[in-house]
Amino acid sequence: MIKIKLSALDLLRSSGYQIIEEDDHVIIRFSPPSISEAIGSDEEFESESRVIEIITKKENDELVILDAYIIEGNNKKRKLDLSELELWAEYLGGE
Repeated sequence: MIKIKLSALDLLRSSGYQIIEEDDHVIIRFSPPSISEAIGSDEEFESESRVIEIITKKENDELVILDAYIIEGNNKKRKLDLSELELWAEYLGGE
């Protein structure tokens, strides 16, 4: 189970992440670097815009990550293995 501190939402908001709060659930969305940016190339690669969507639930002063998806266009393309978010959560001061 991956958790991040609820206080990390302020950092995420100030870093351009979209935060949607619905009762005890929080949805975090952000655009990862393009393929060109990720490999450090000026060459253009054909791809739709991608968004990472992370679905969490508030528990005390933490957010527990429940699910995560890569969305391309308007379609959920692929469910992320939550282990792919461990470094990100660690950076935010999570477990």
